[in-house]
Amino acid sequence: MDAWSIGCVIAELFLEDPIFPGDSNADQLIEIIKILGSPQPQDVKAMNPNLKDFKVPAIKPHSWKKVFKPEVDPLVIDLISKVLVYDPEKRLTPLEALLHPYFDELRSKNFSVPGKTIPELFNFTKEELSLQPELASRLIPSWY
Repeated sequence: MDAWSIGCVIAELFLEDPIFPGDSNADQLIEIIKILGSPQPQDVKAMNPNLKDFKVPAIKPHSWKKVFKPEVDPLVIDLISKVLVYDPEKRLTPLEALLHPYFDELRSKNFSVPGKTIPELFNFTKEELSLQPELASRLIPSWY
């Protein structure tokens, strides 16, 4: 799963609706632009270096705080805003997203959910950790 998809799923959990609804690719692009604003030329190039002369009207980004209900945790909004960005190189990777402060509580030794068994959260495979080995020590708590 790519980071963009992760961001959409997280946003949709809190919105209880699709974040970028559309009946076609063009409709969906319009919905994305309504929230993120128009992509800059360097963003378009980063997304597709072969695309030439992509022009869209200049639309300013919508505030993420206005996209979500006021009761949504600001840390969730911050996480989504760092994943749903045009340039793939500027998005958090999935492992970086797991290190976002929104998930800090999950790394607490005393984390629990009353009446629920918590699944394994830190049993990353060697392949997963090899993607960004410098993050392993922060992904896996010392107490684990």
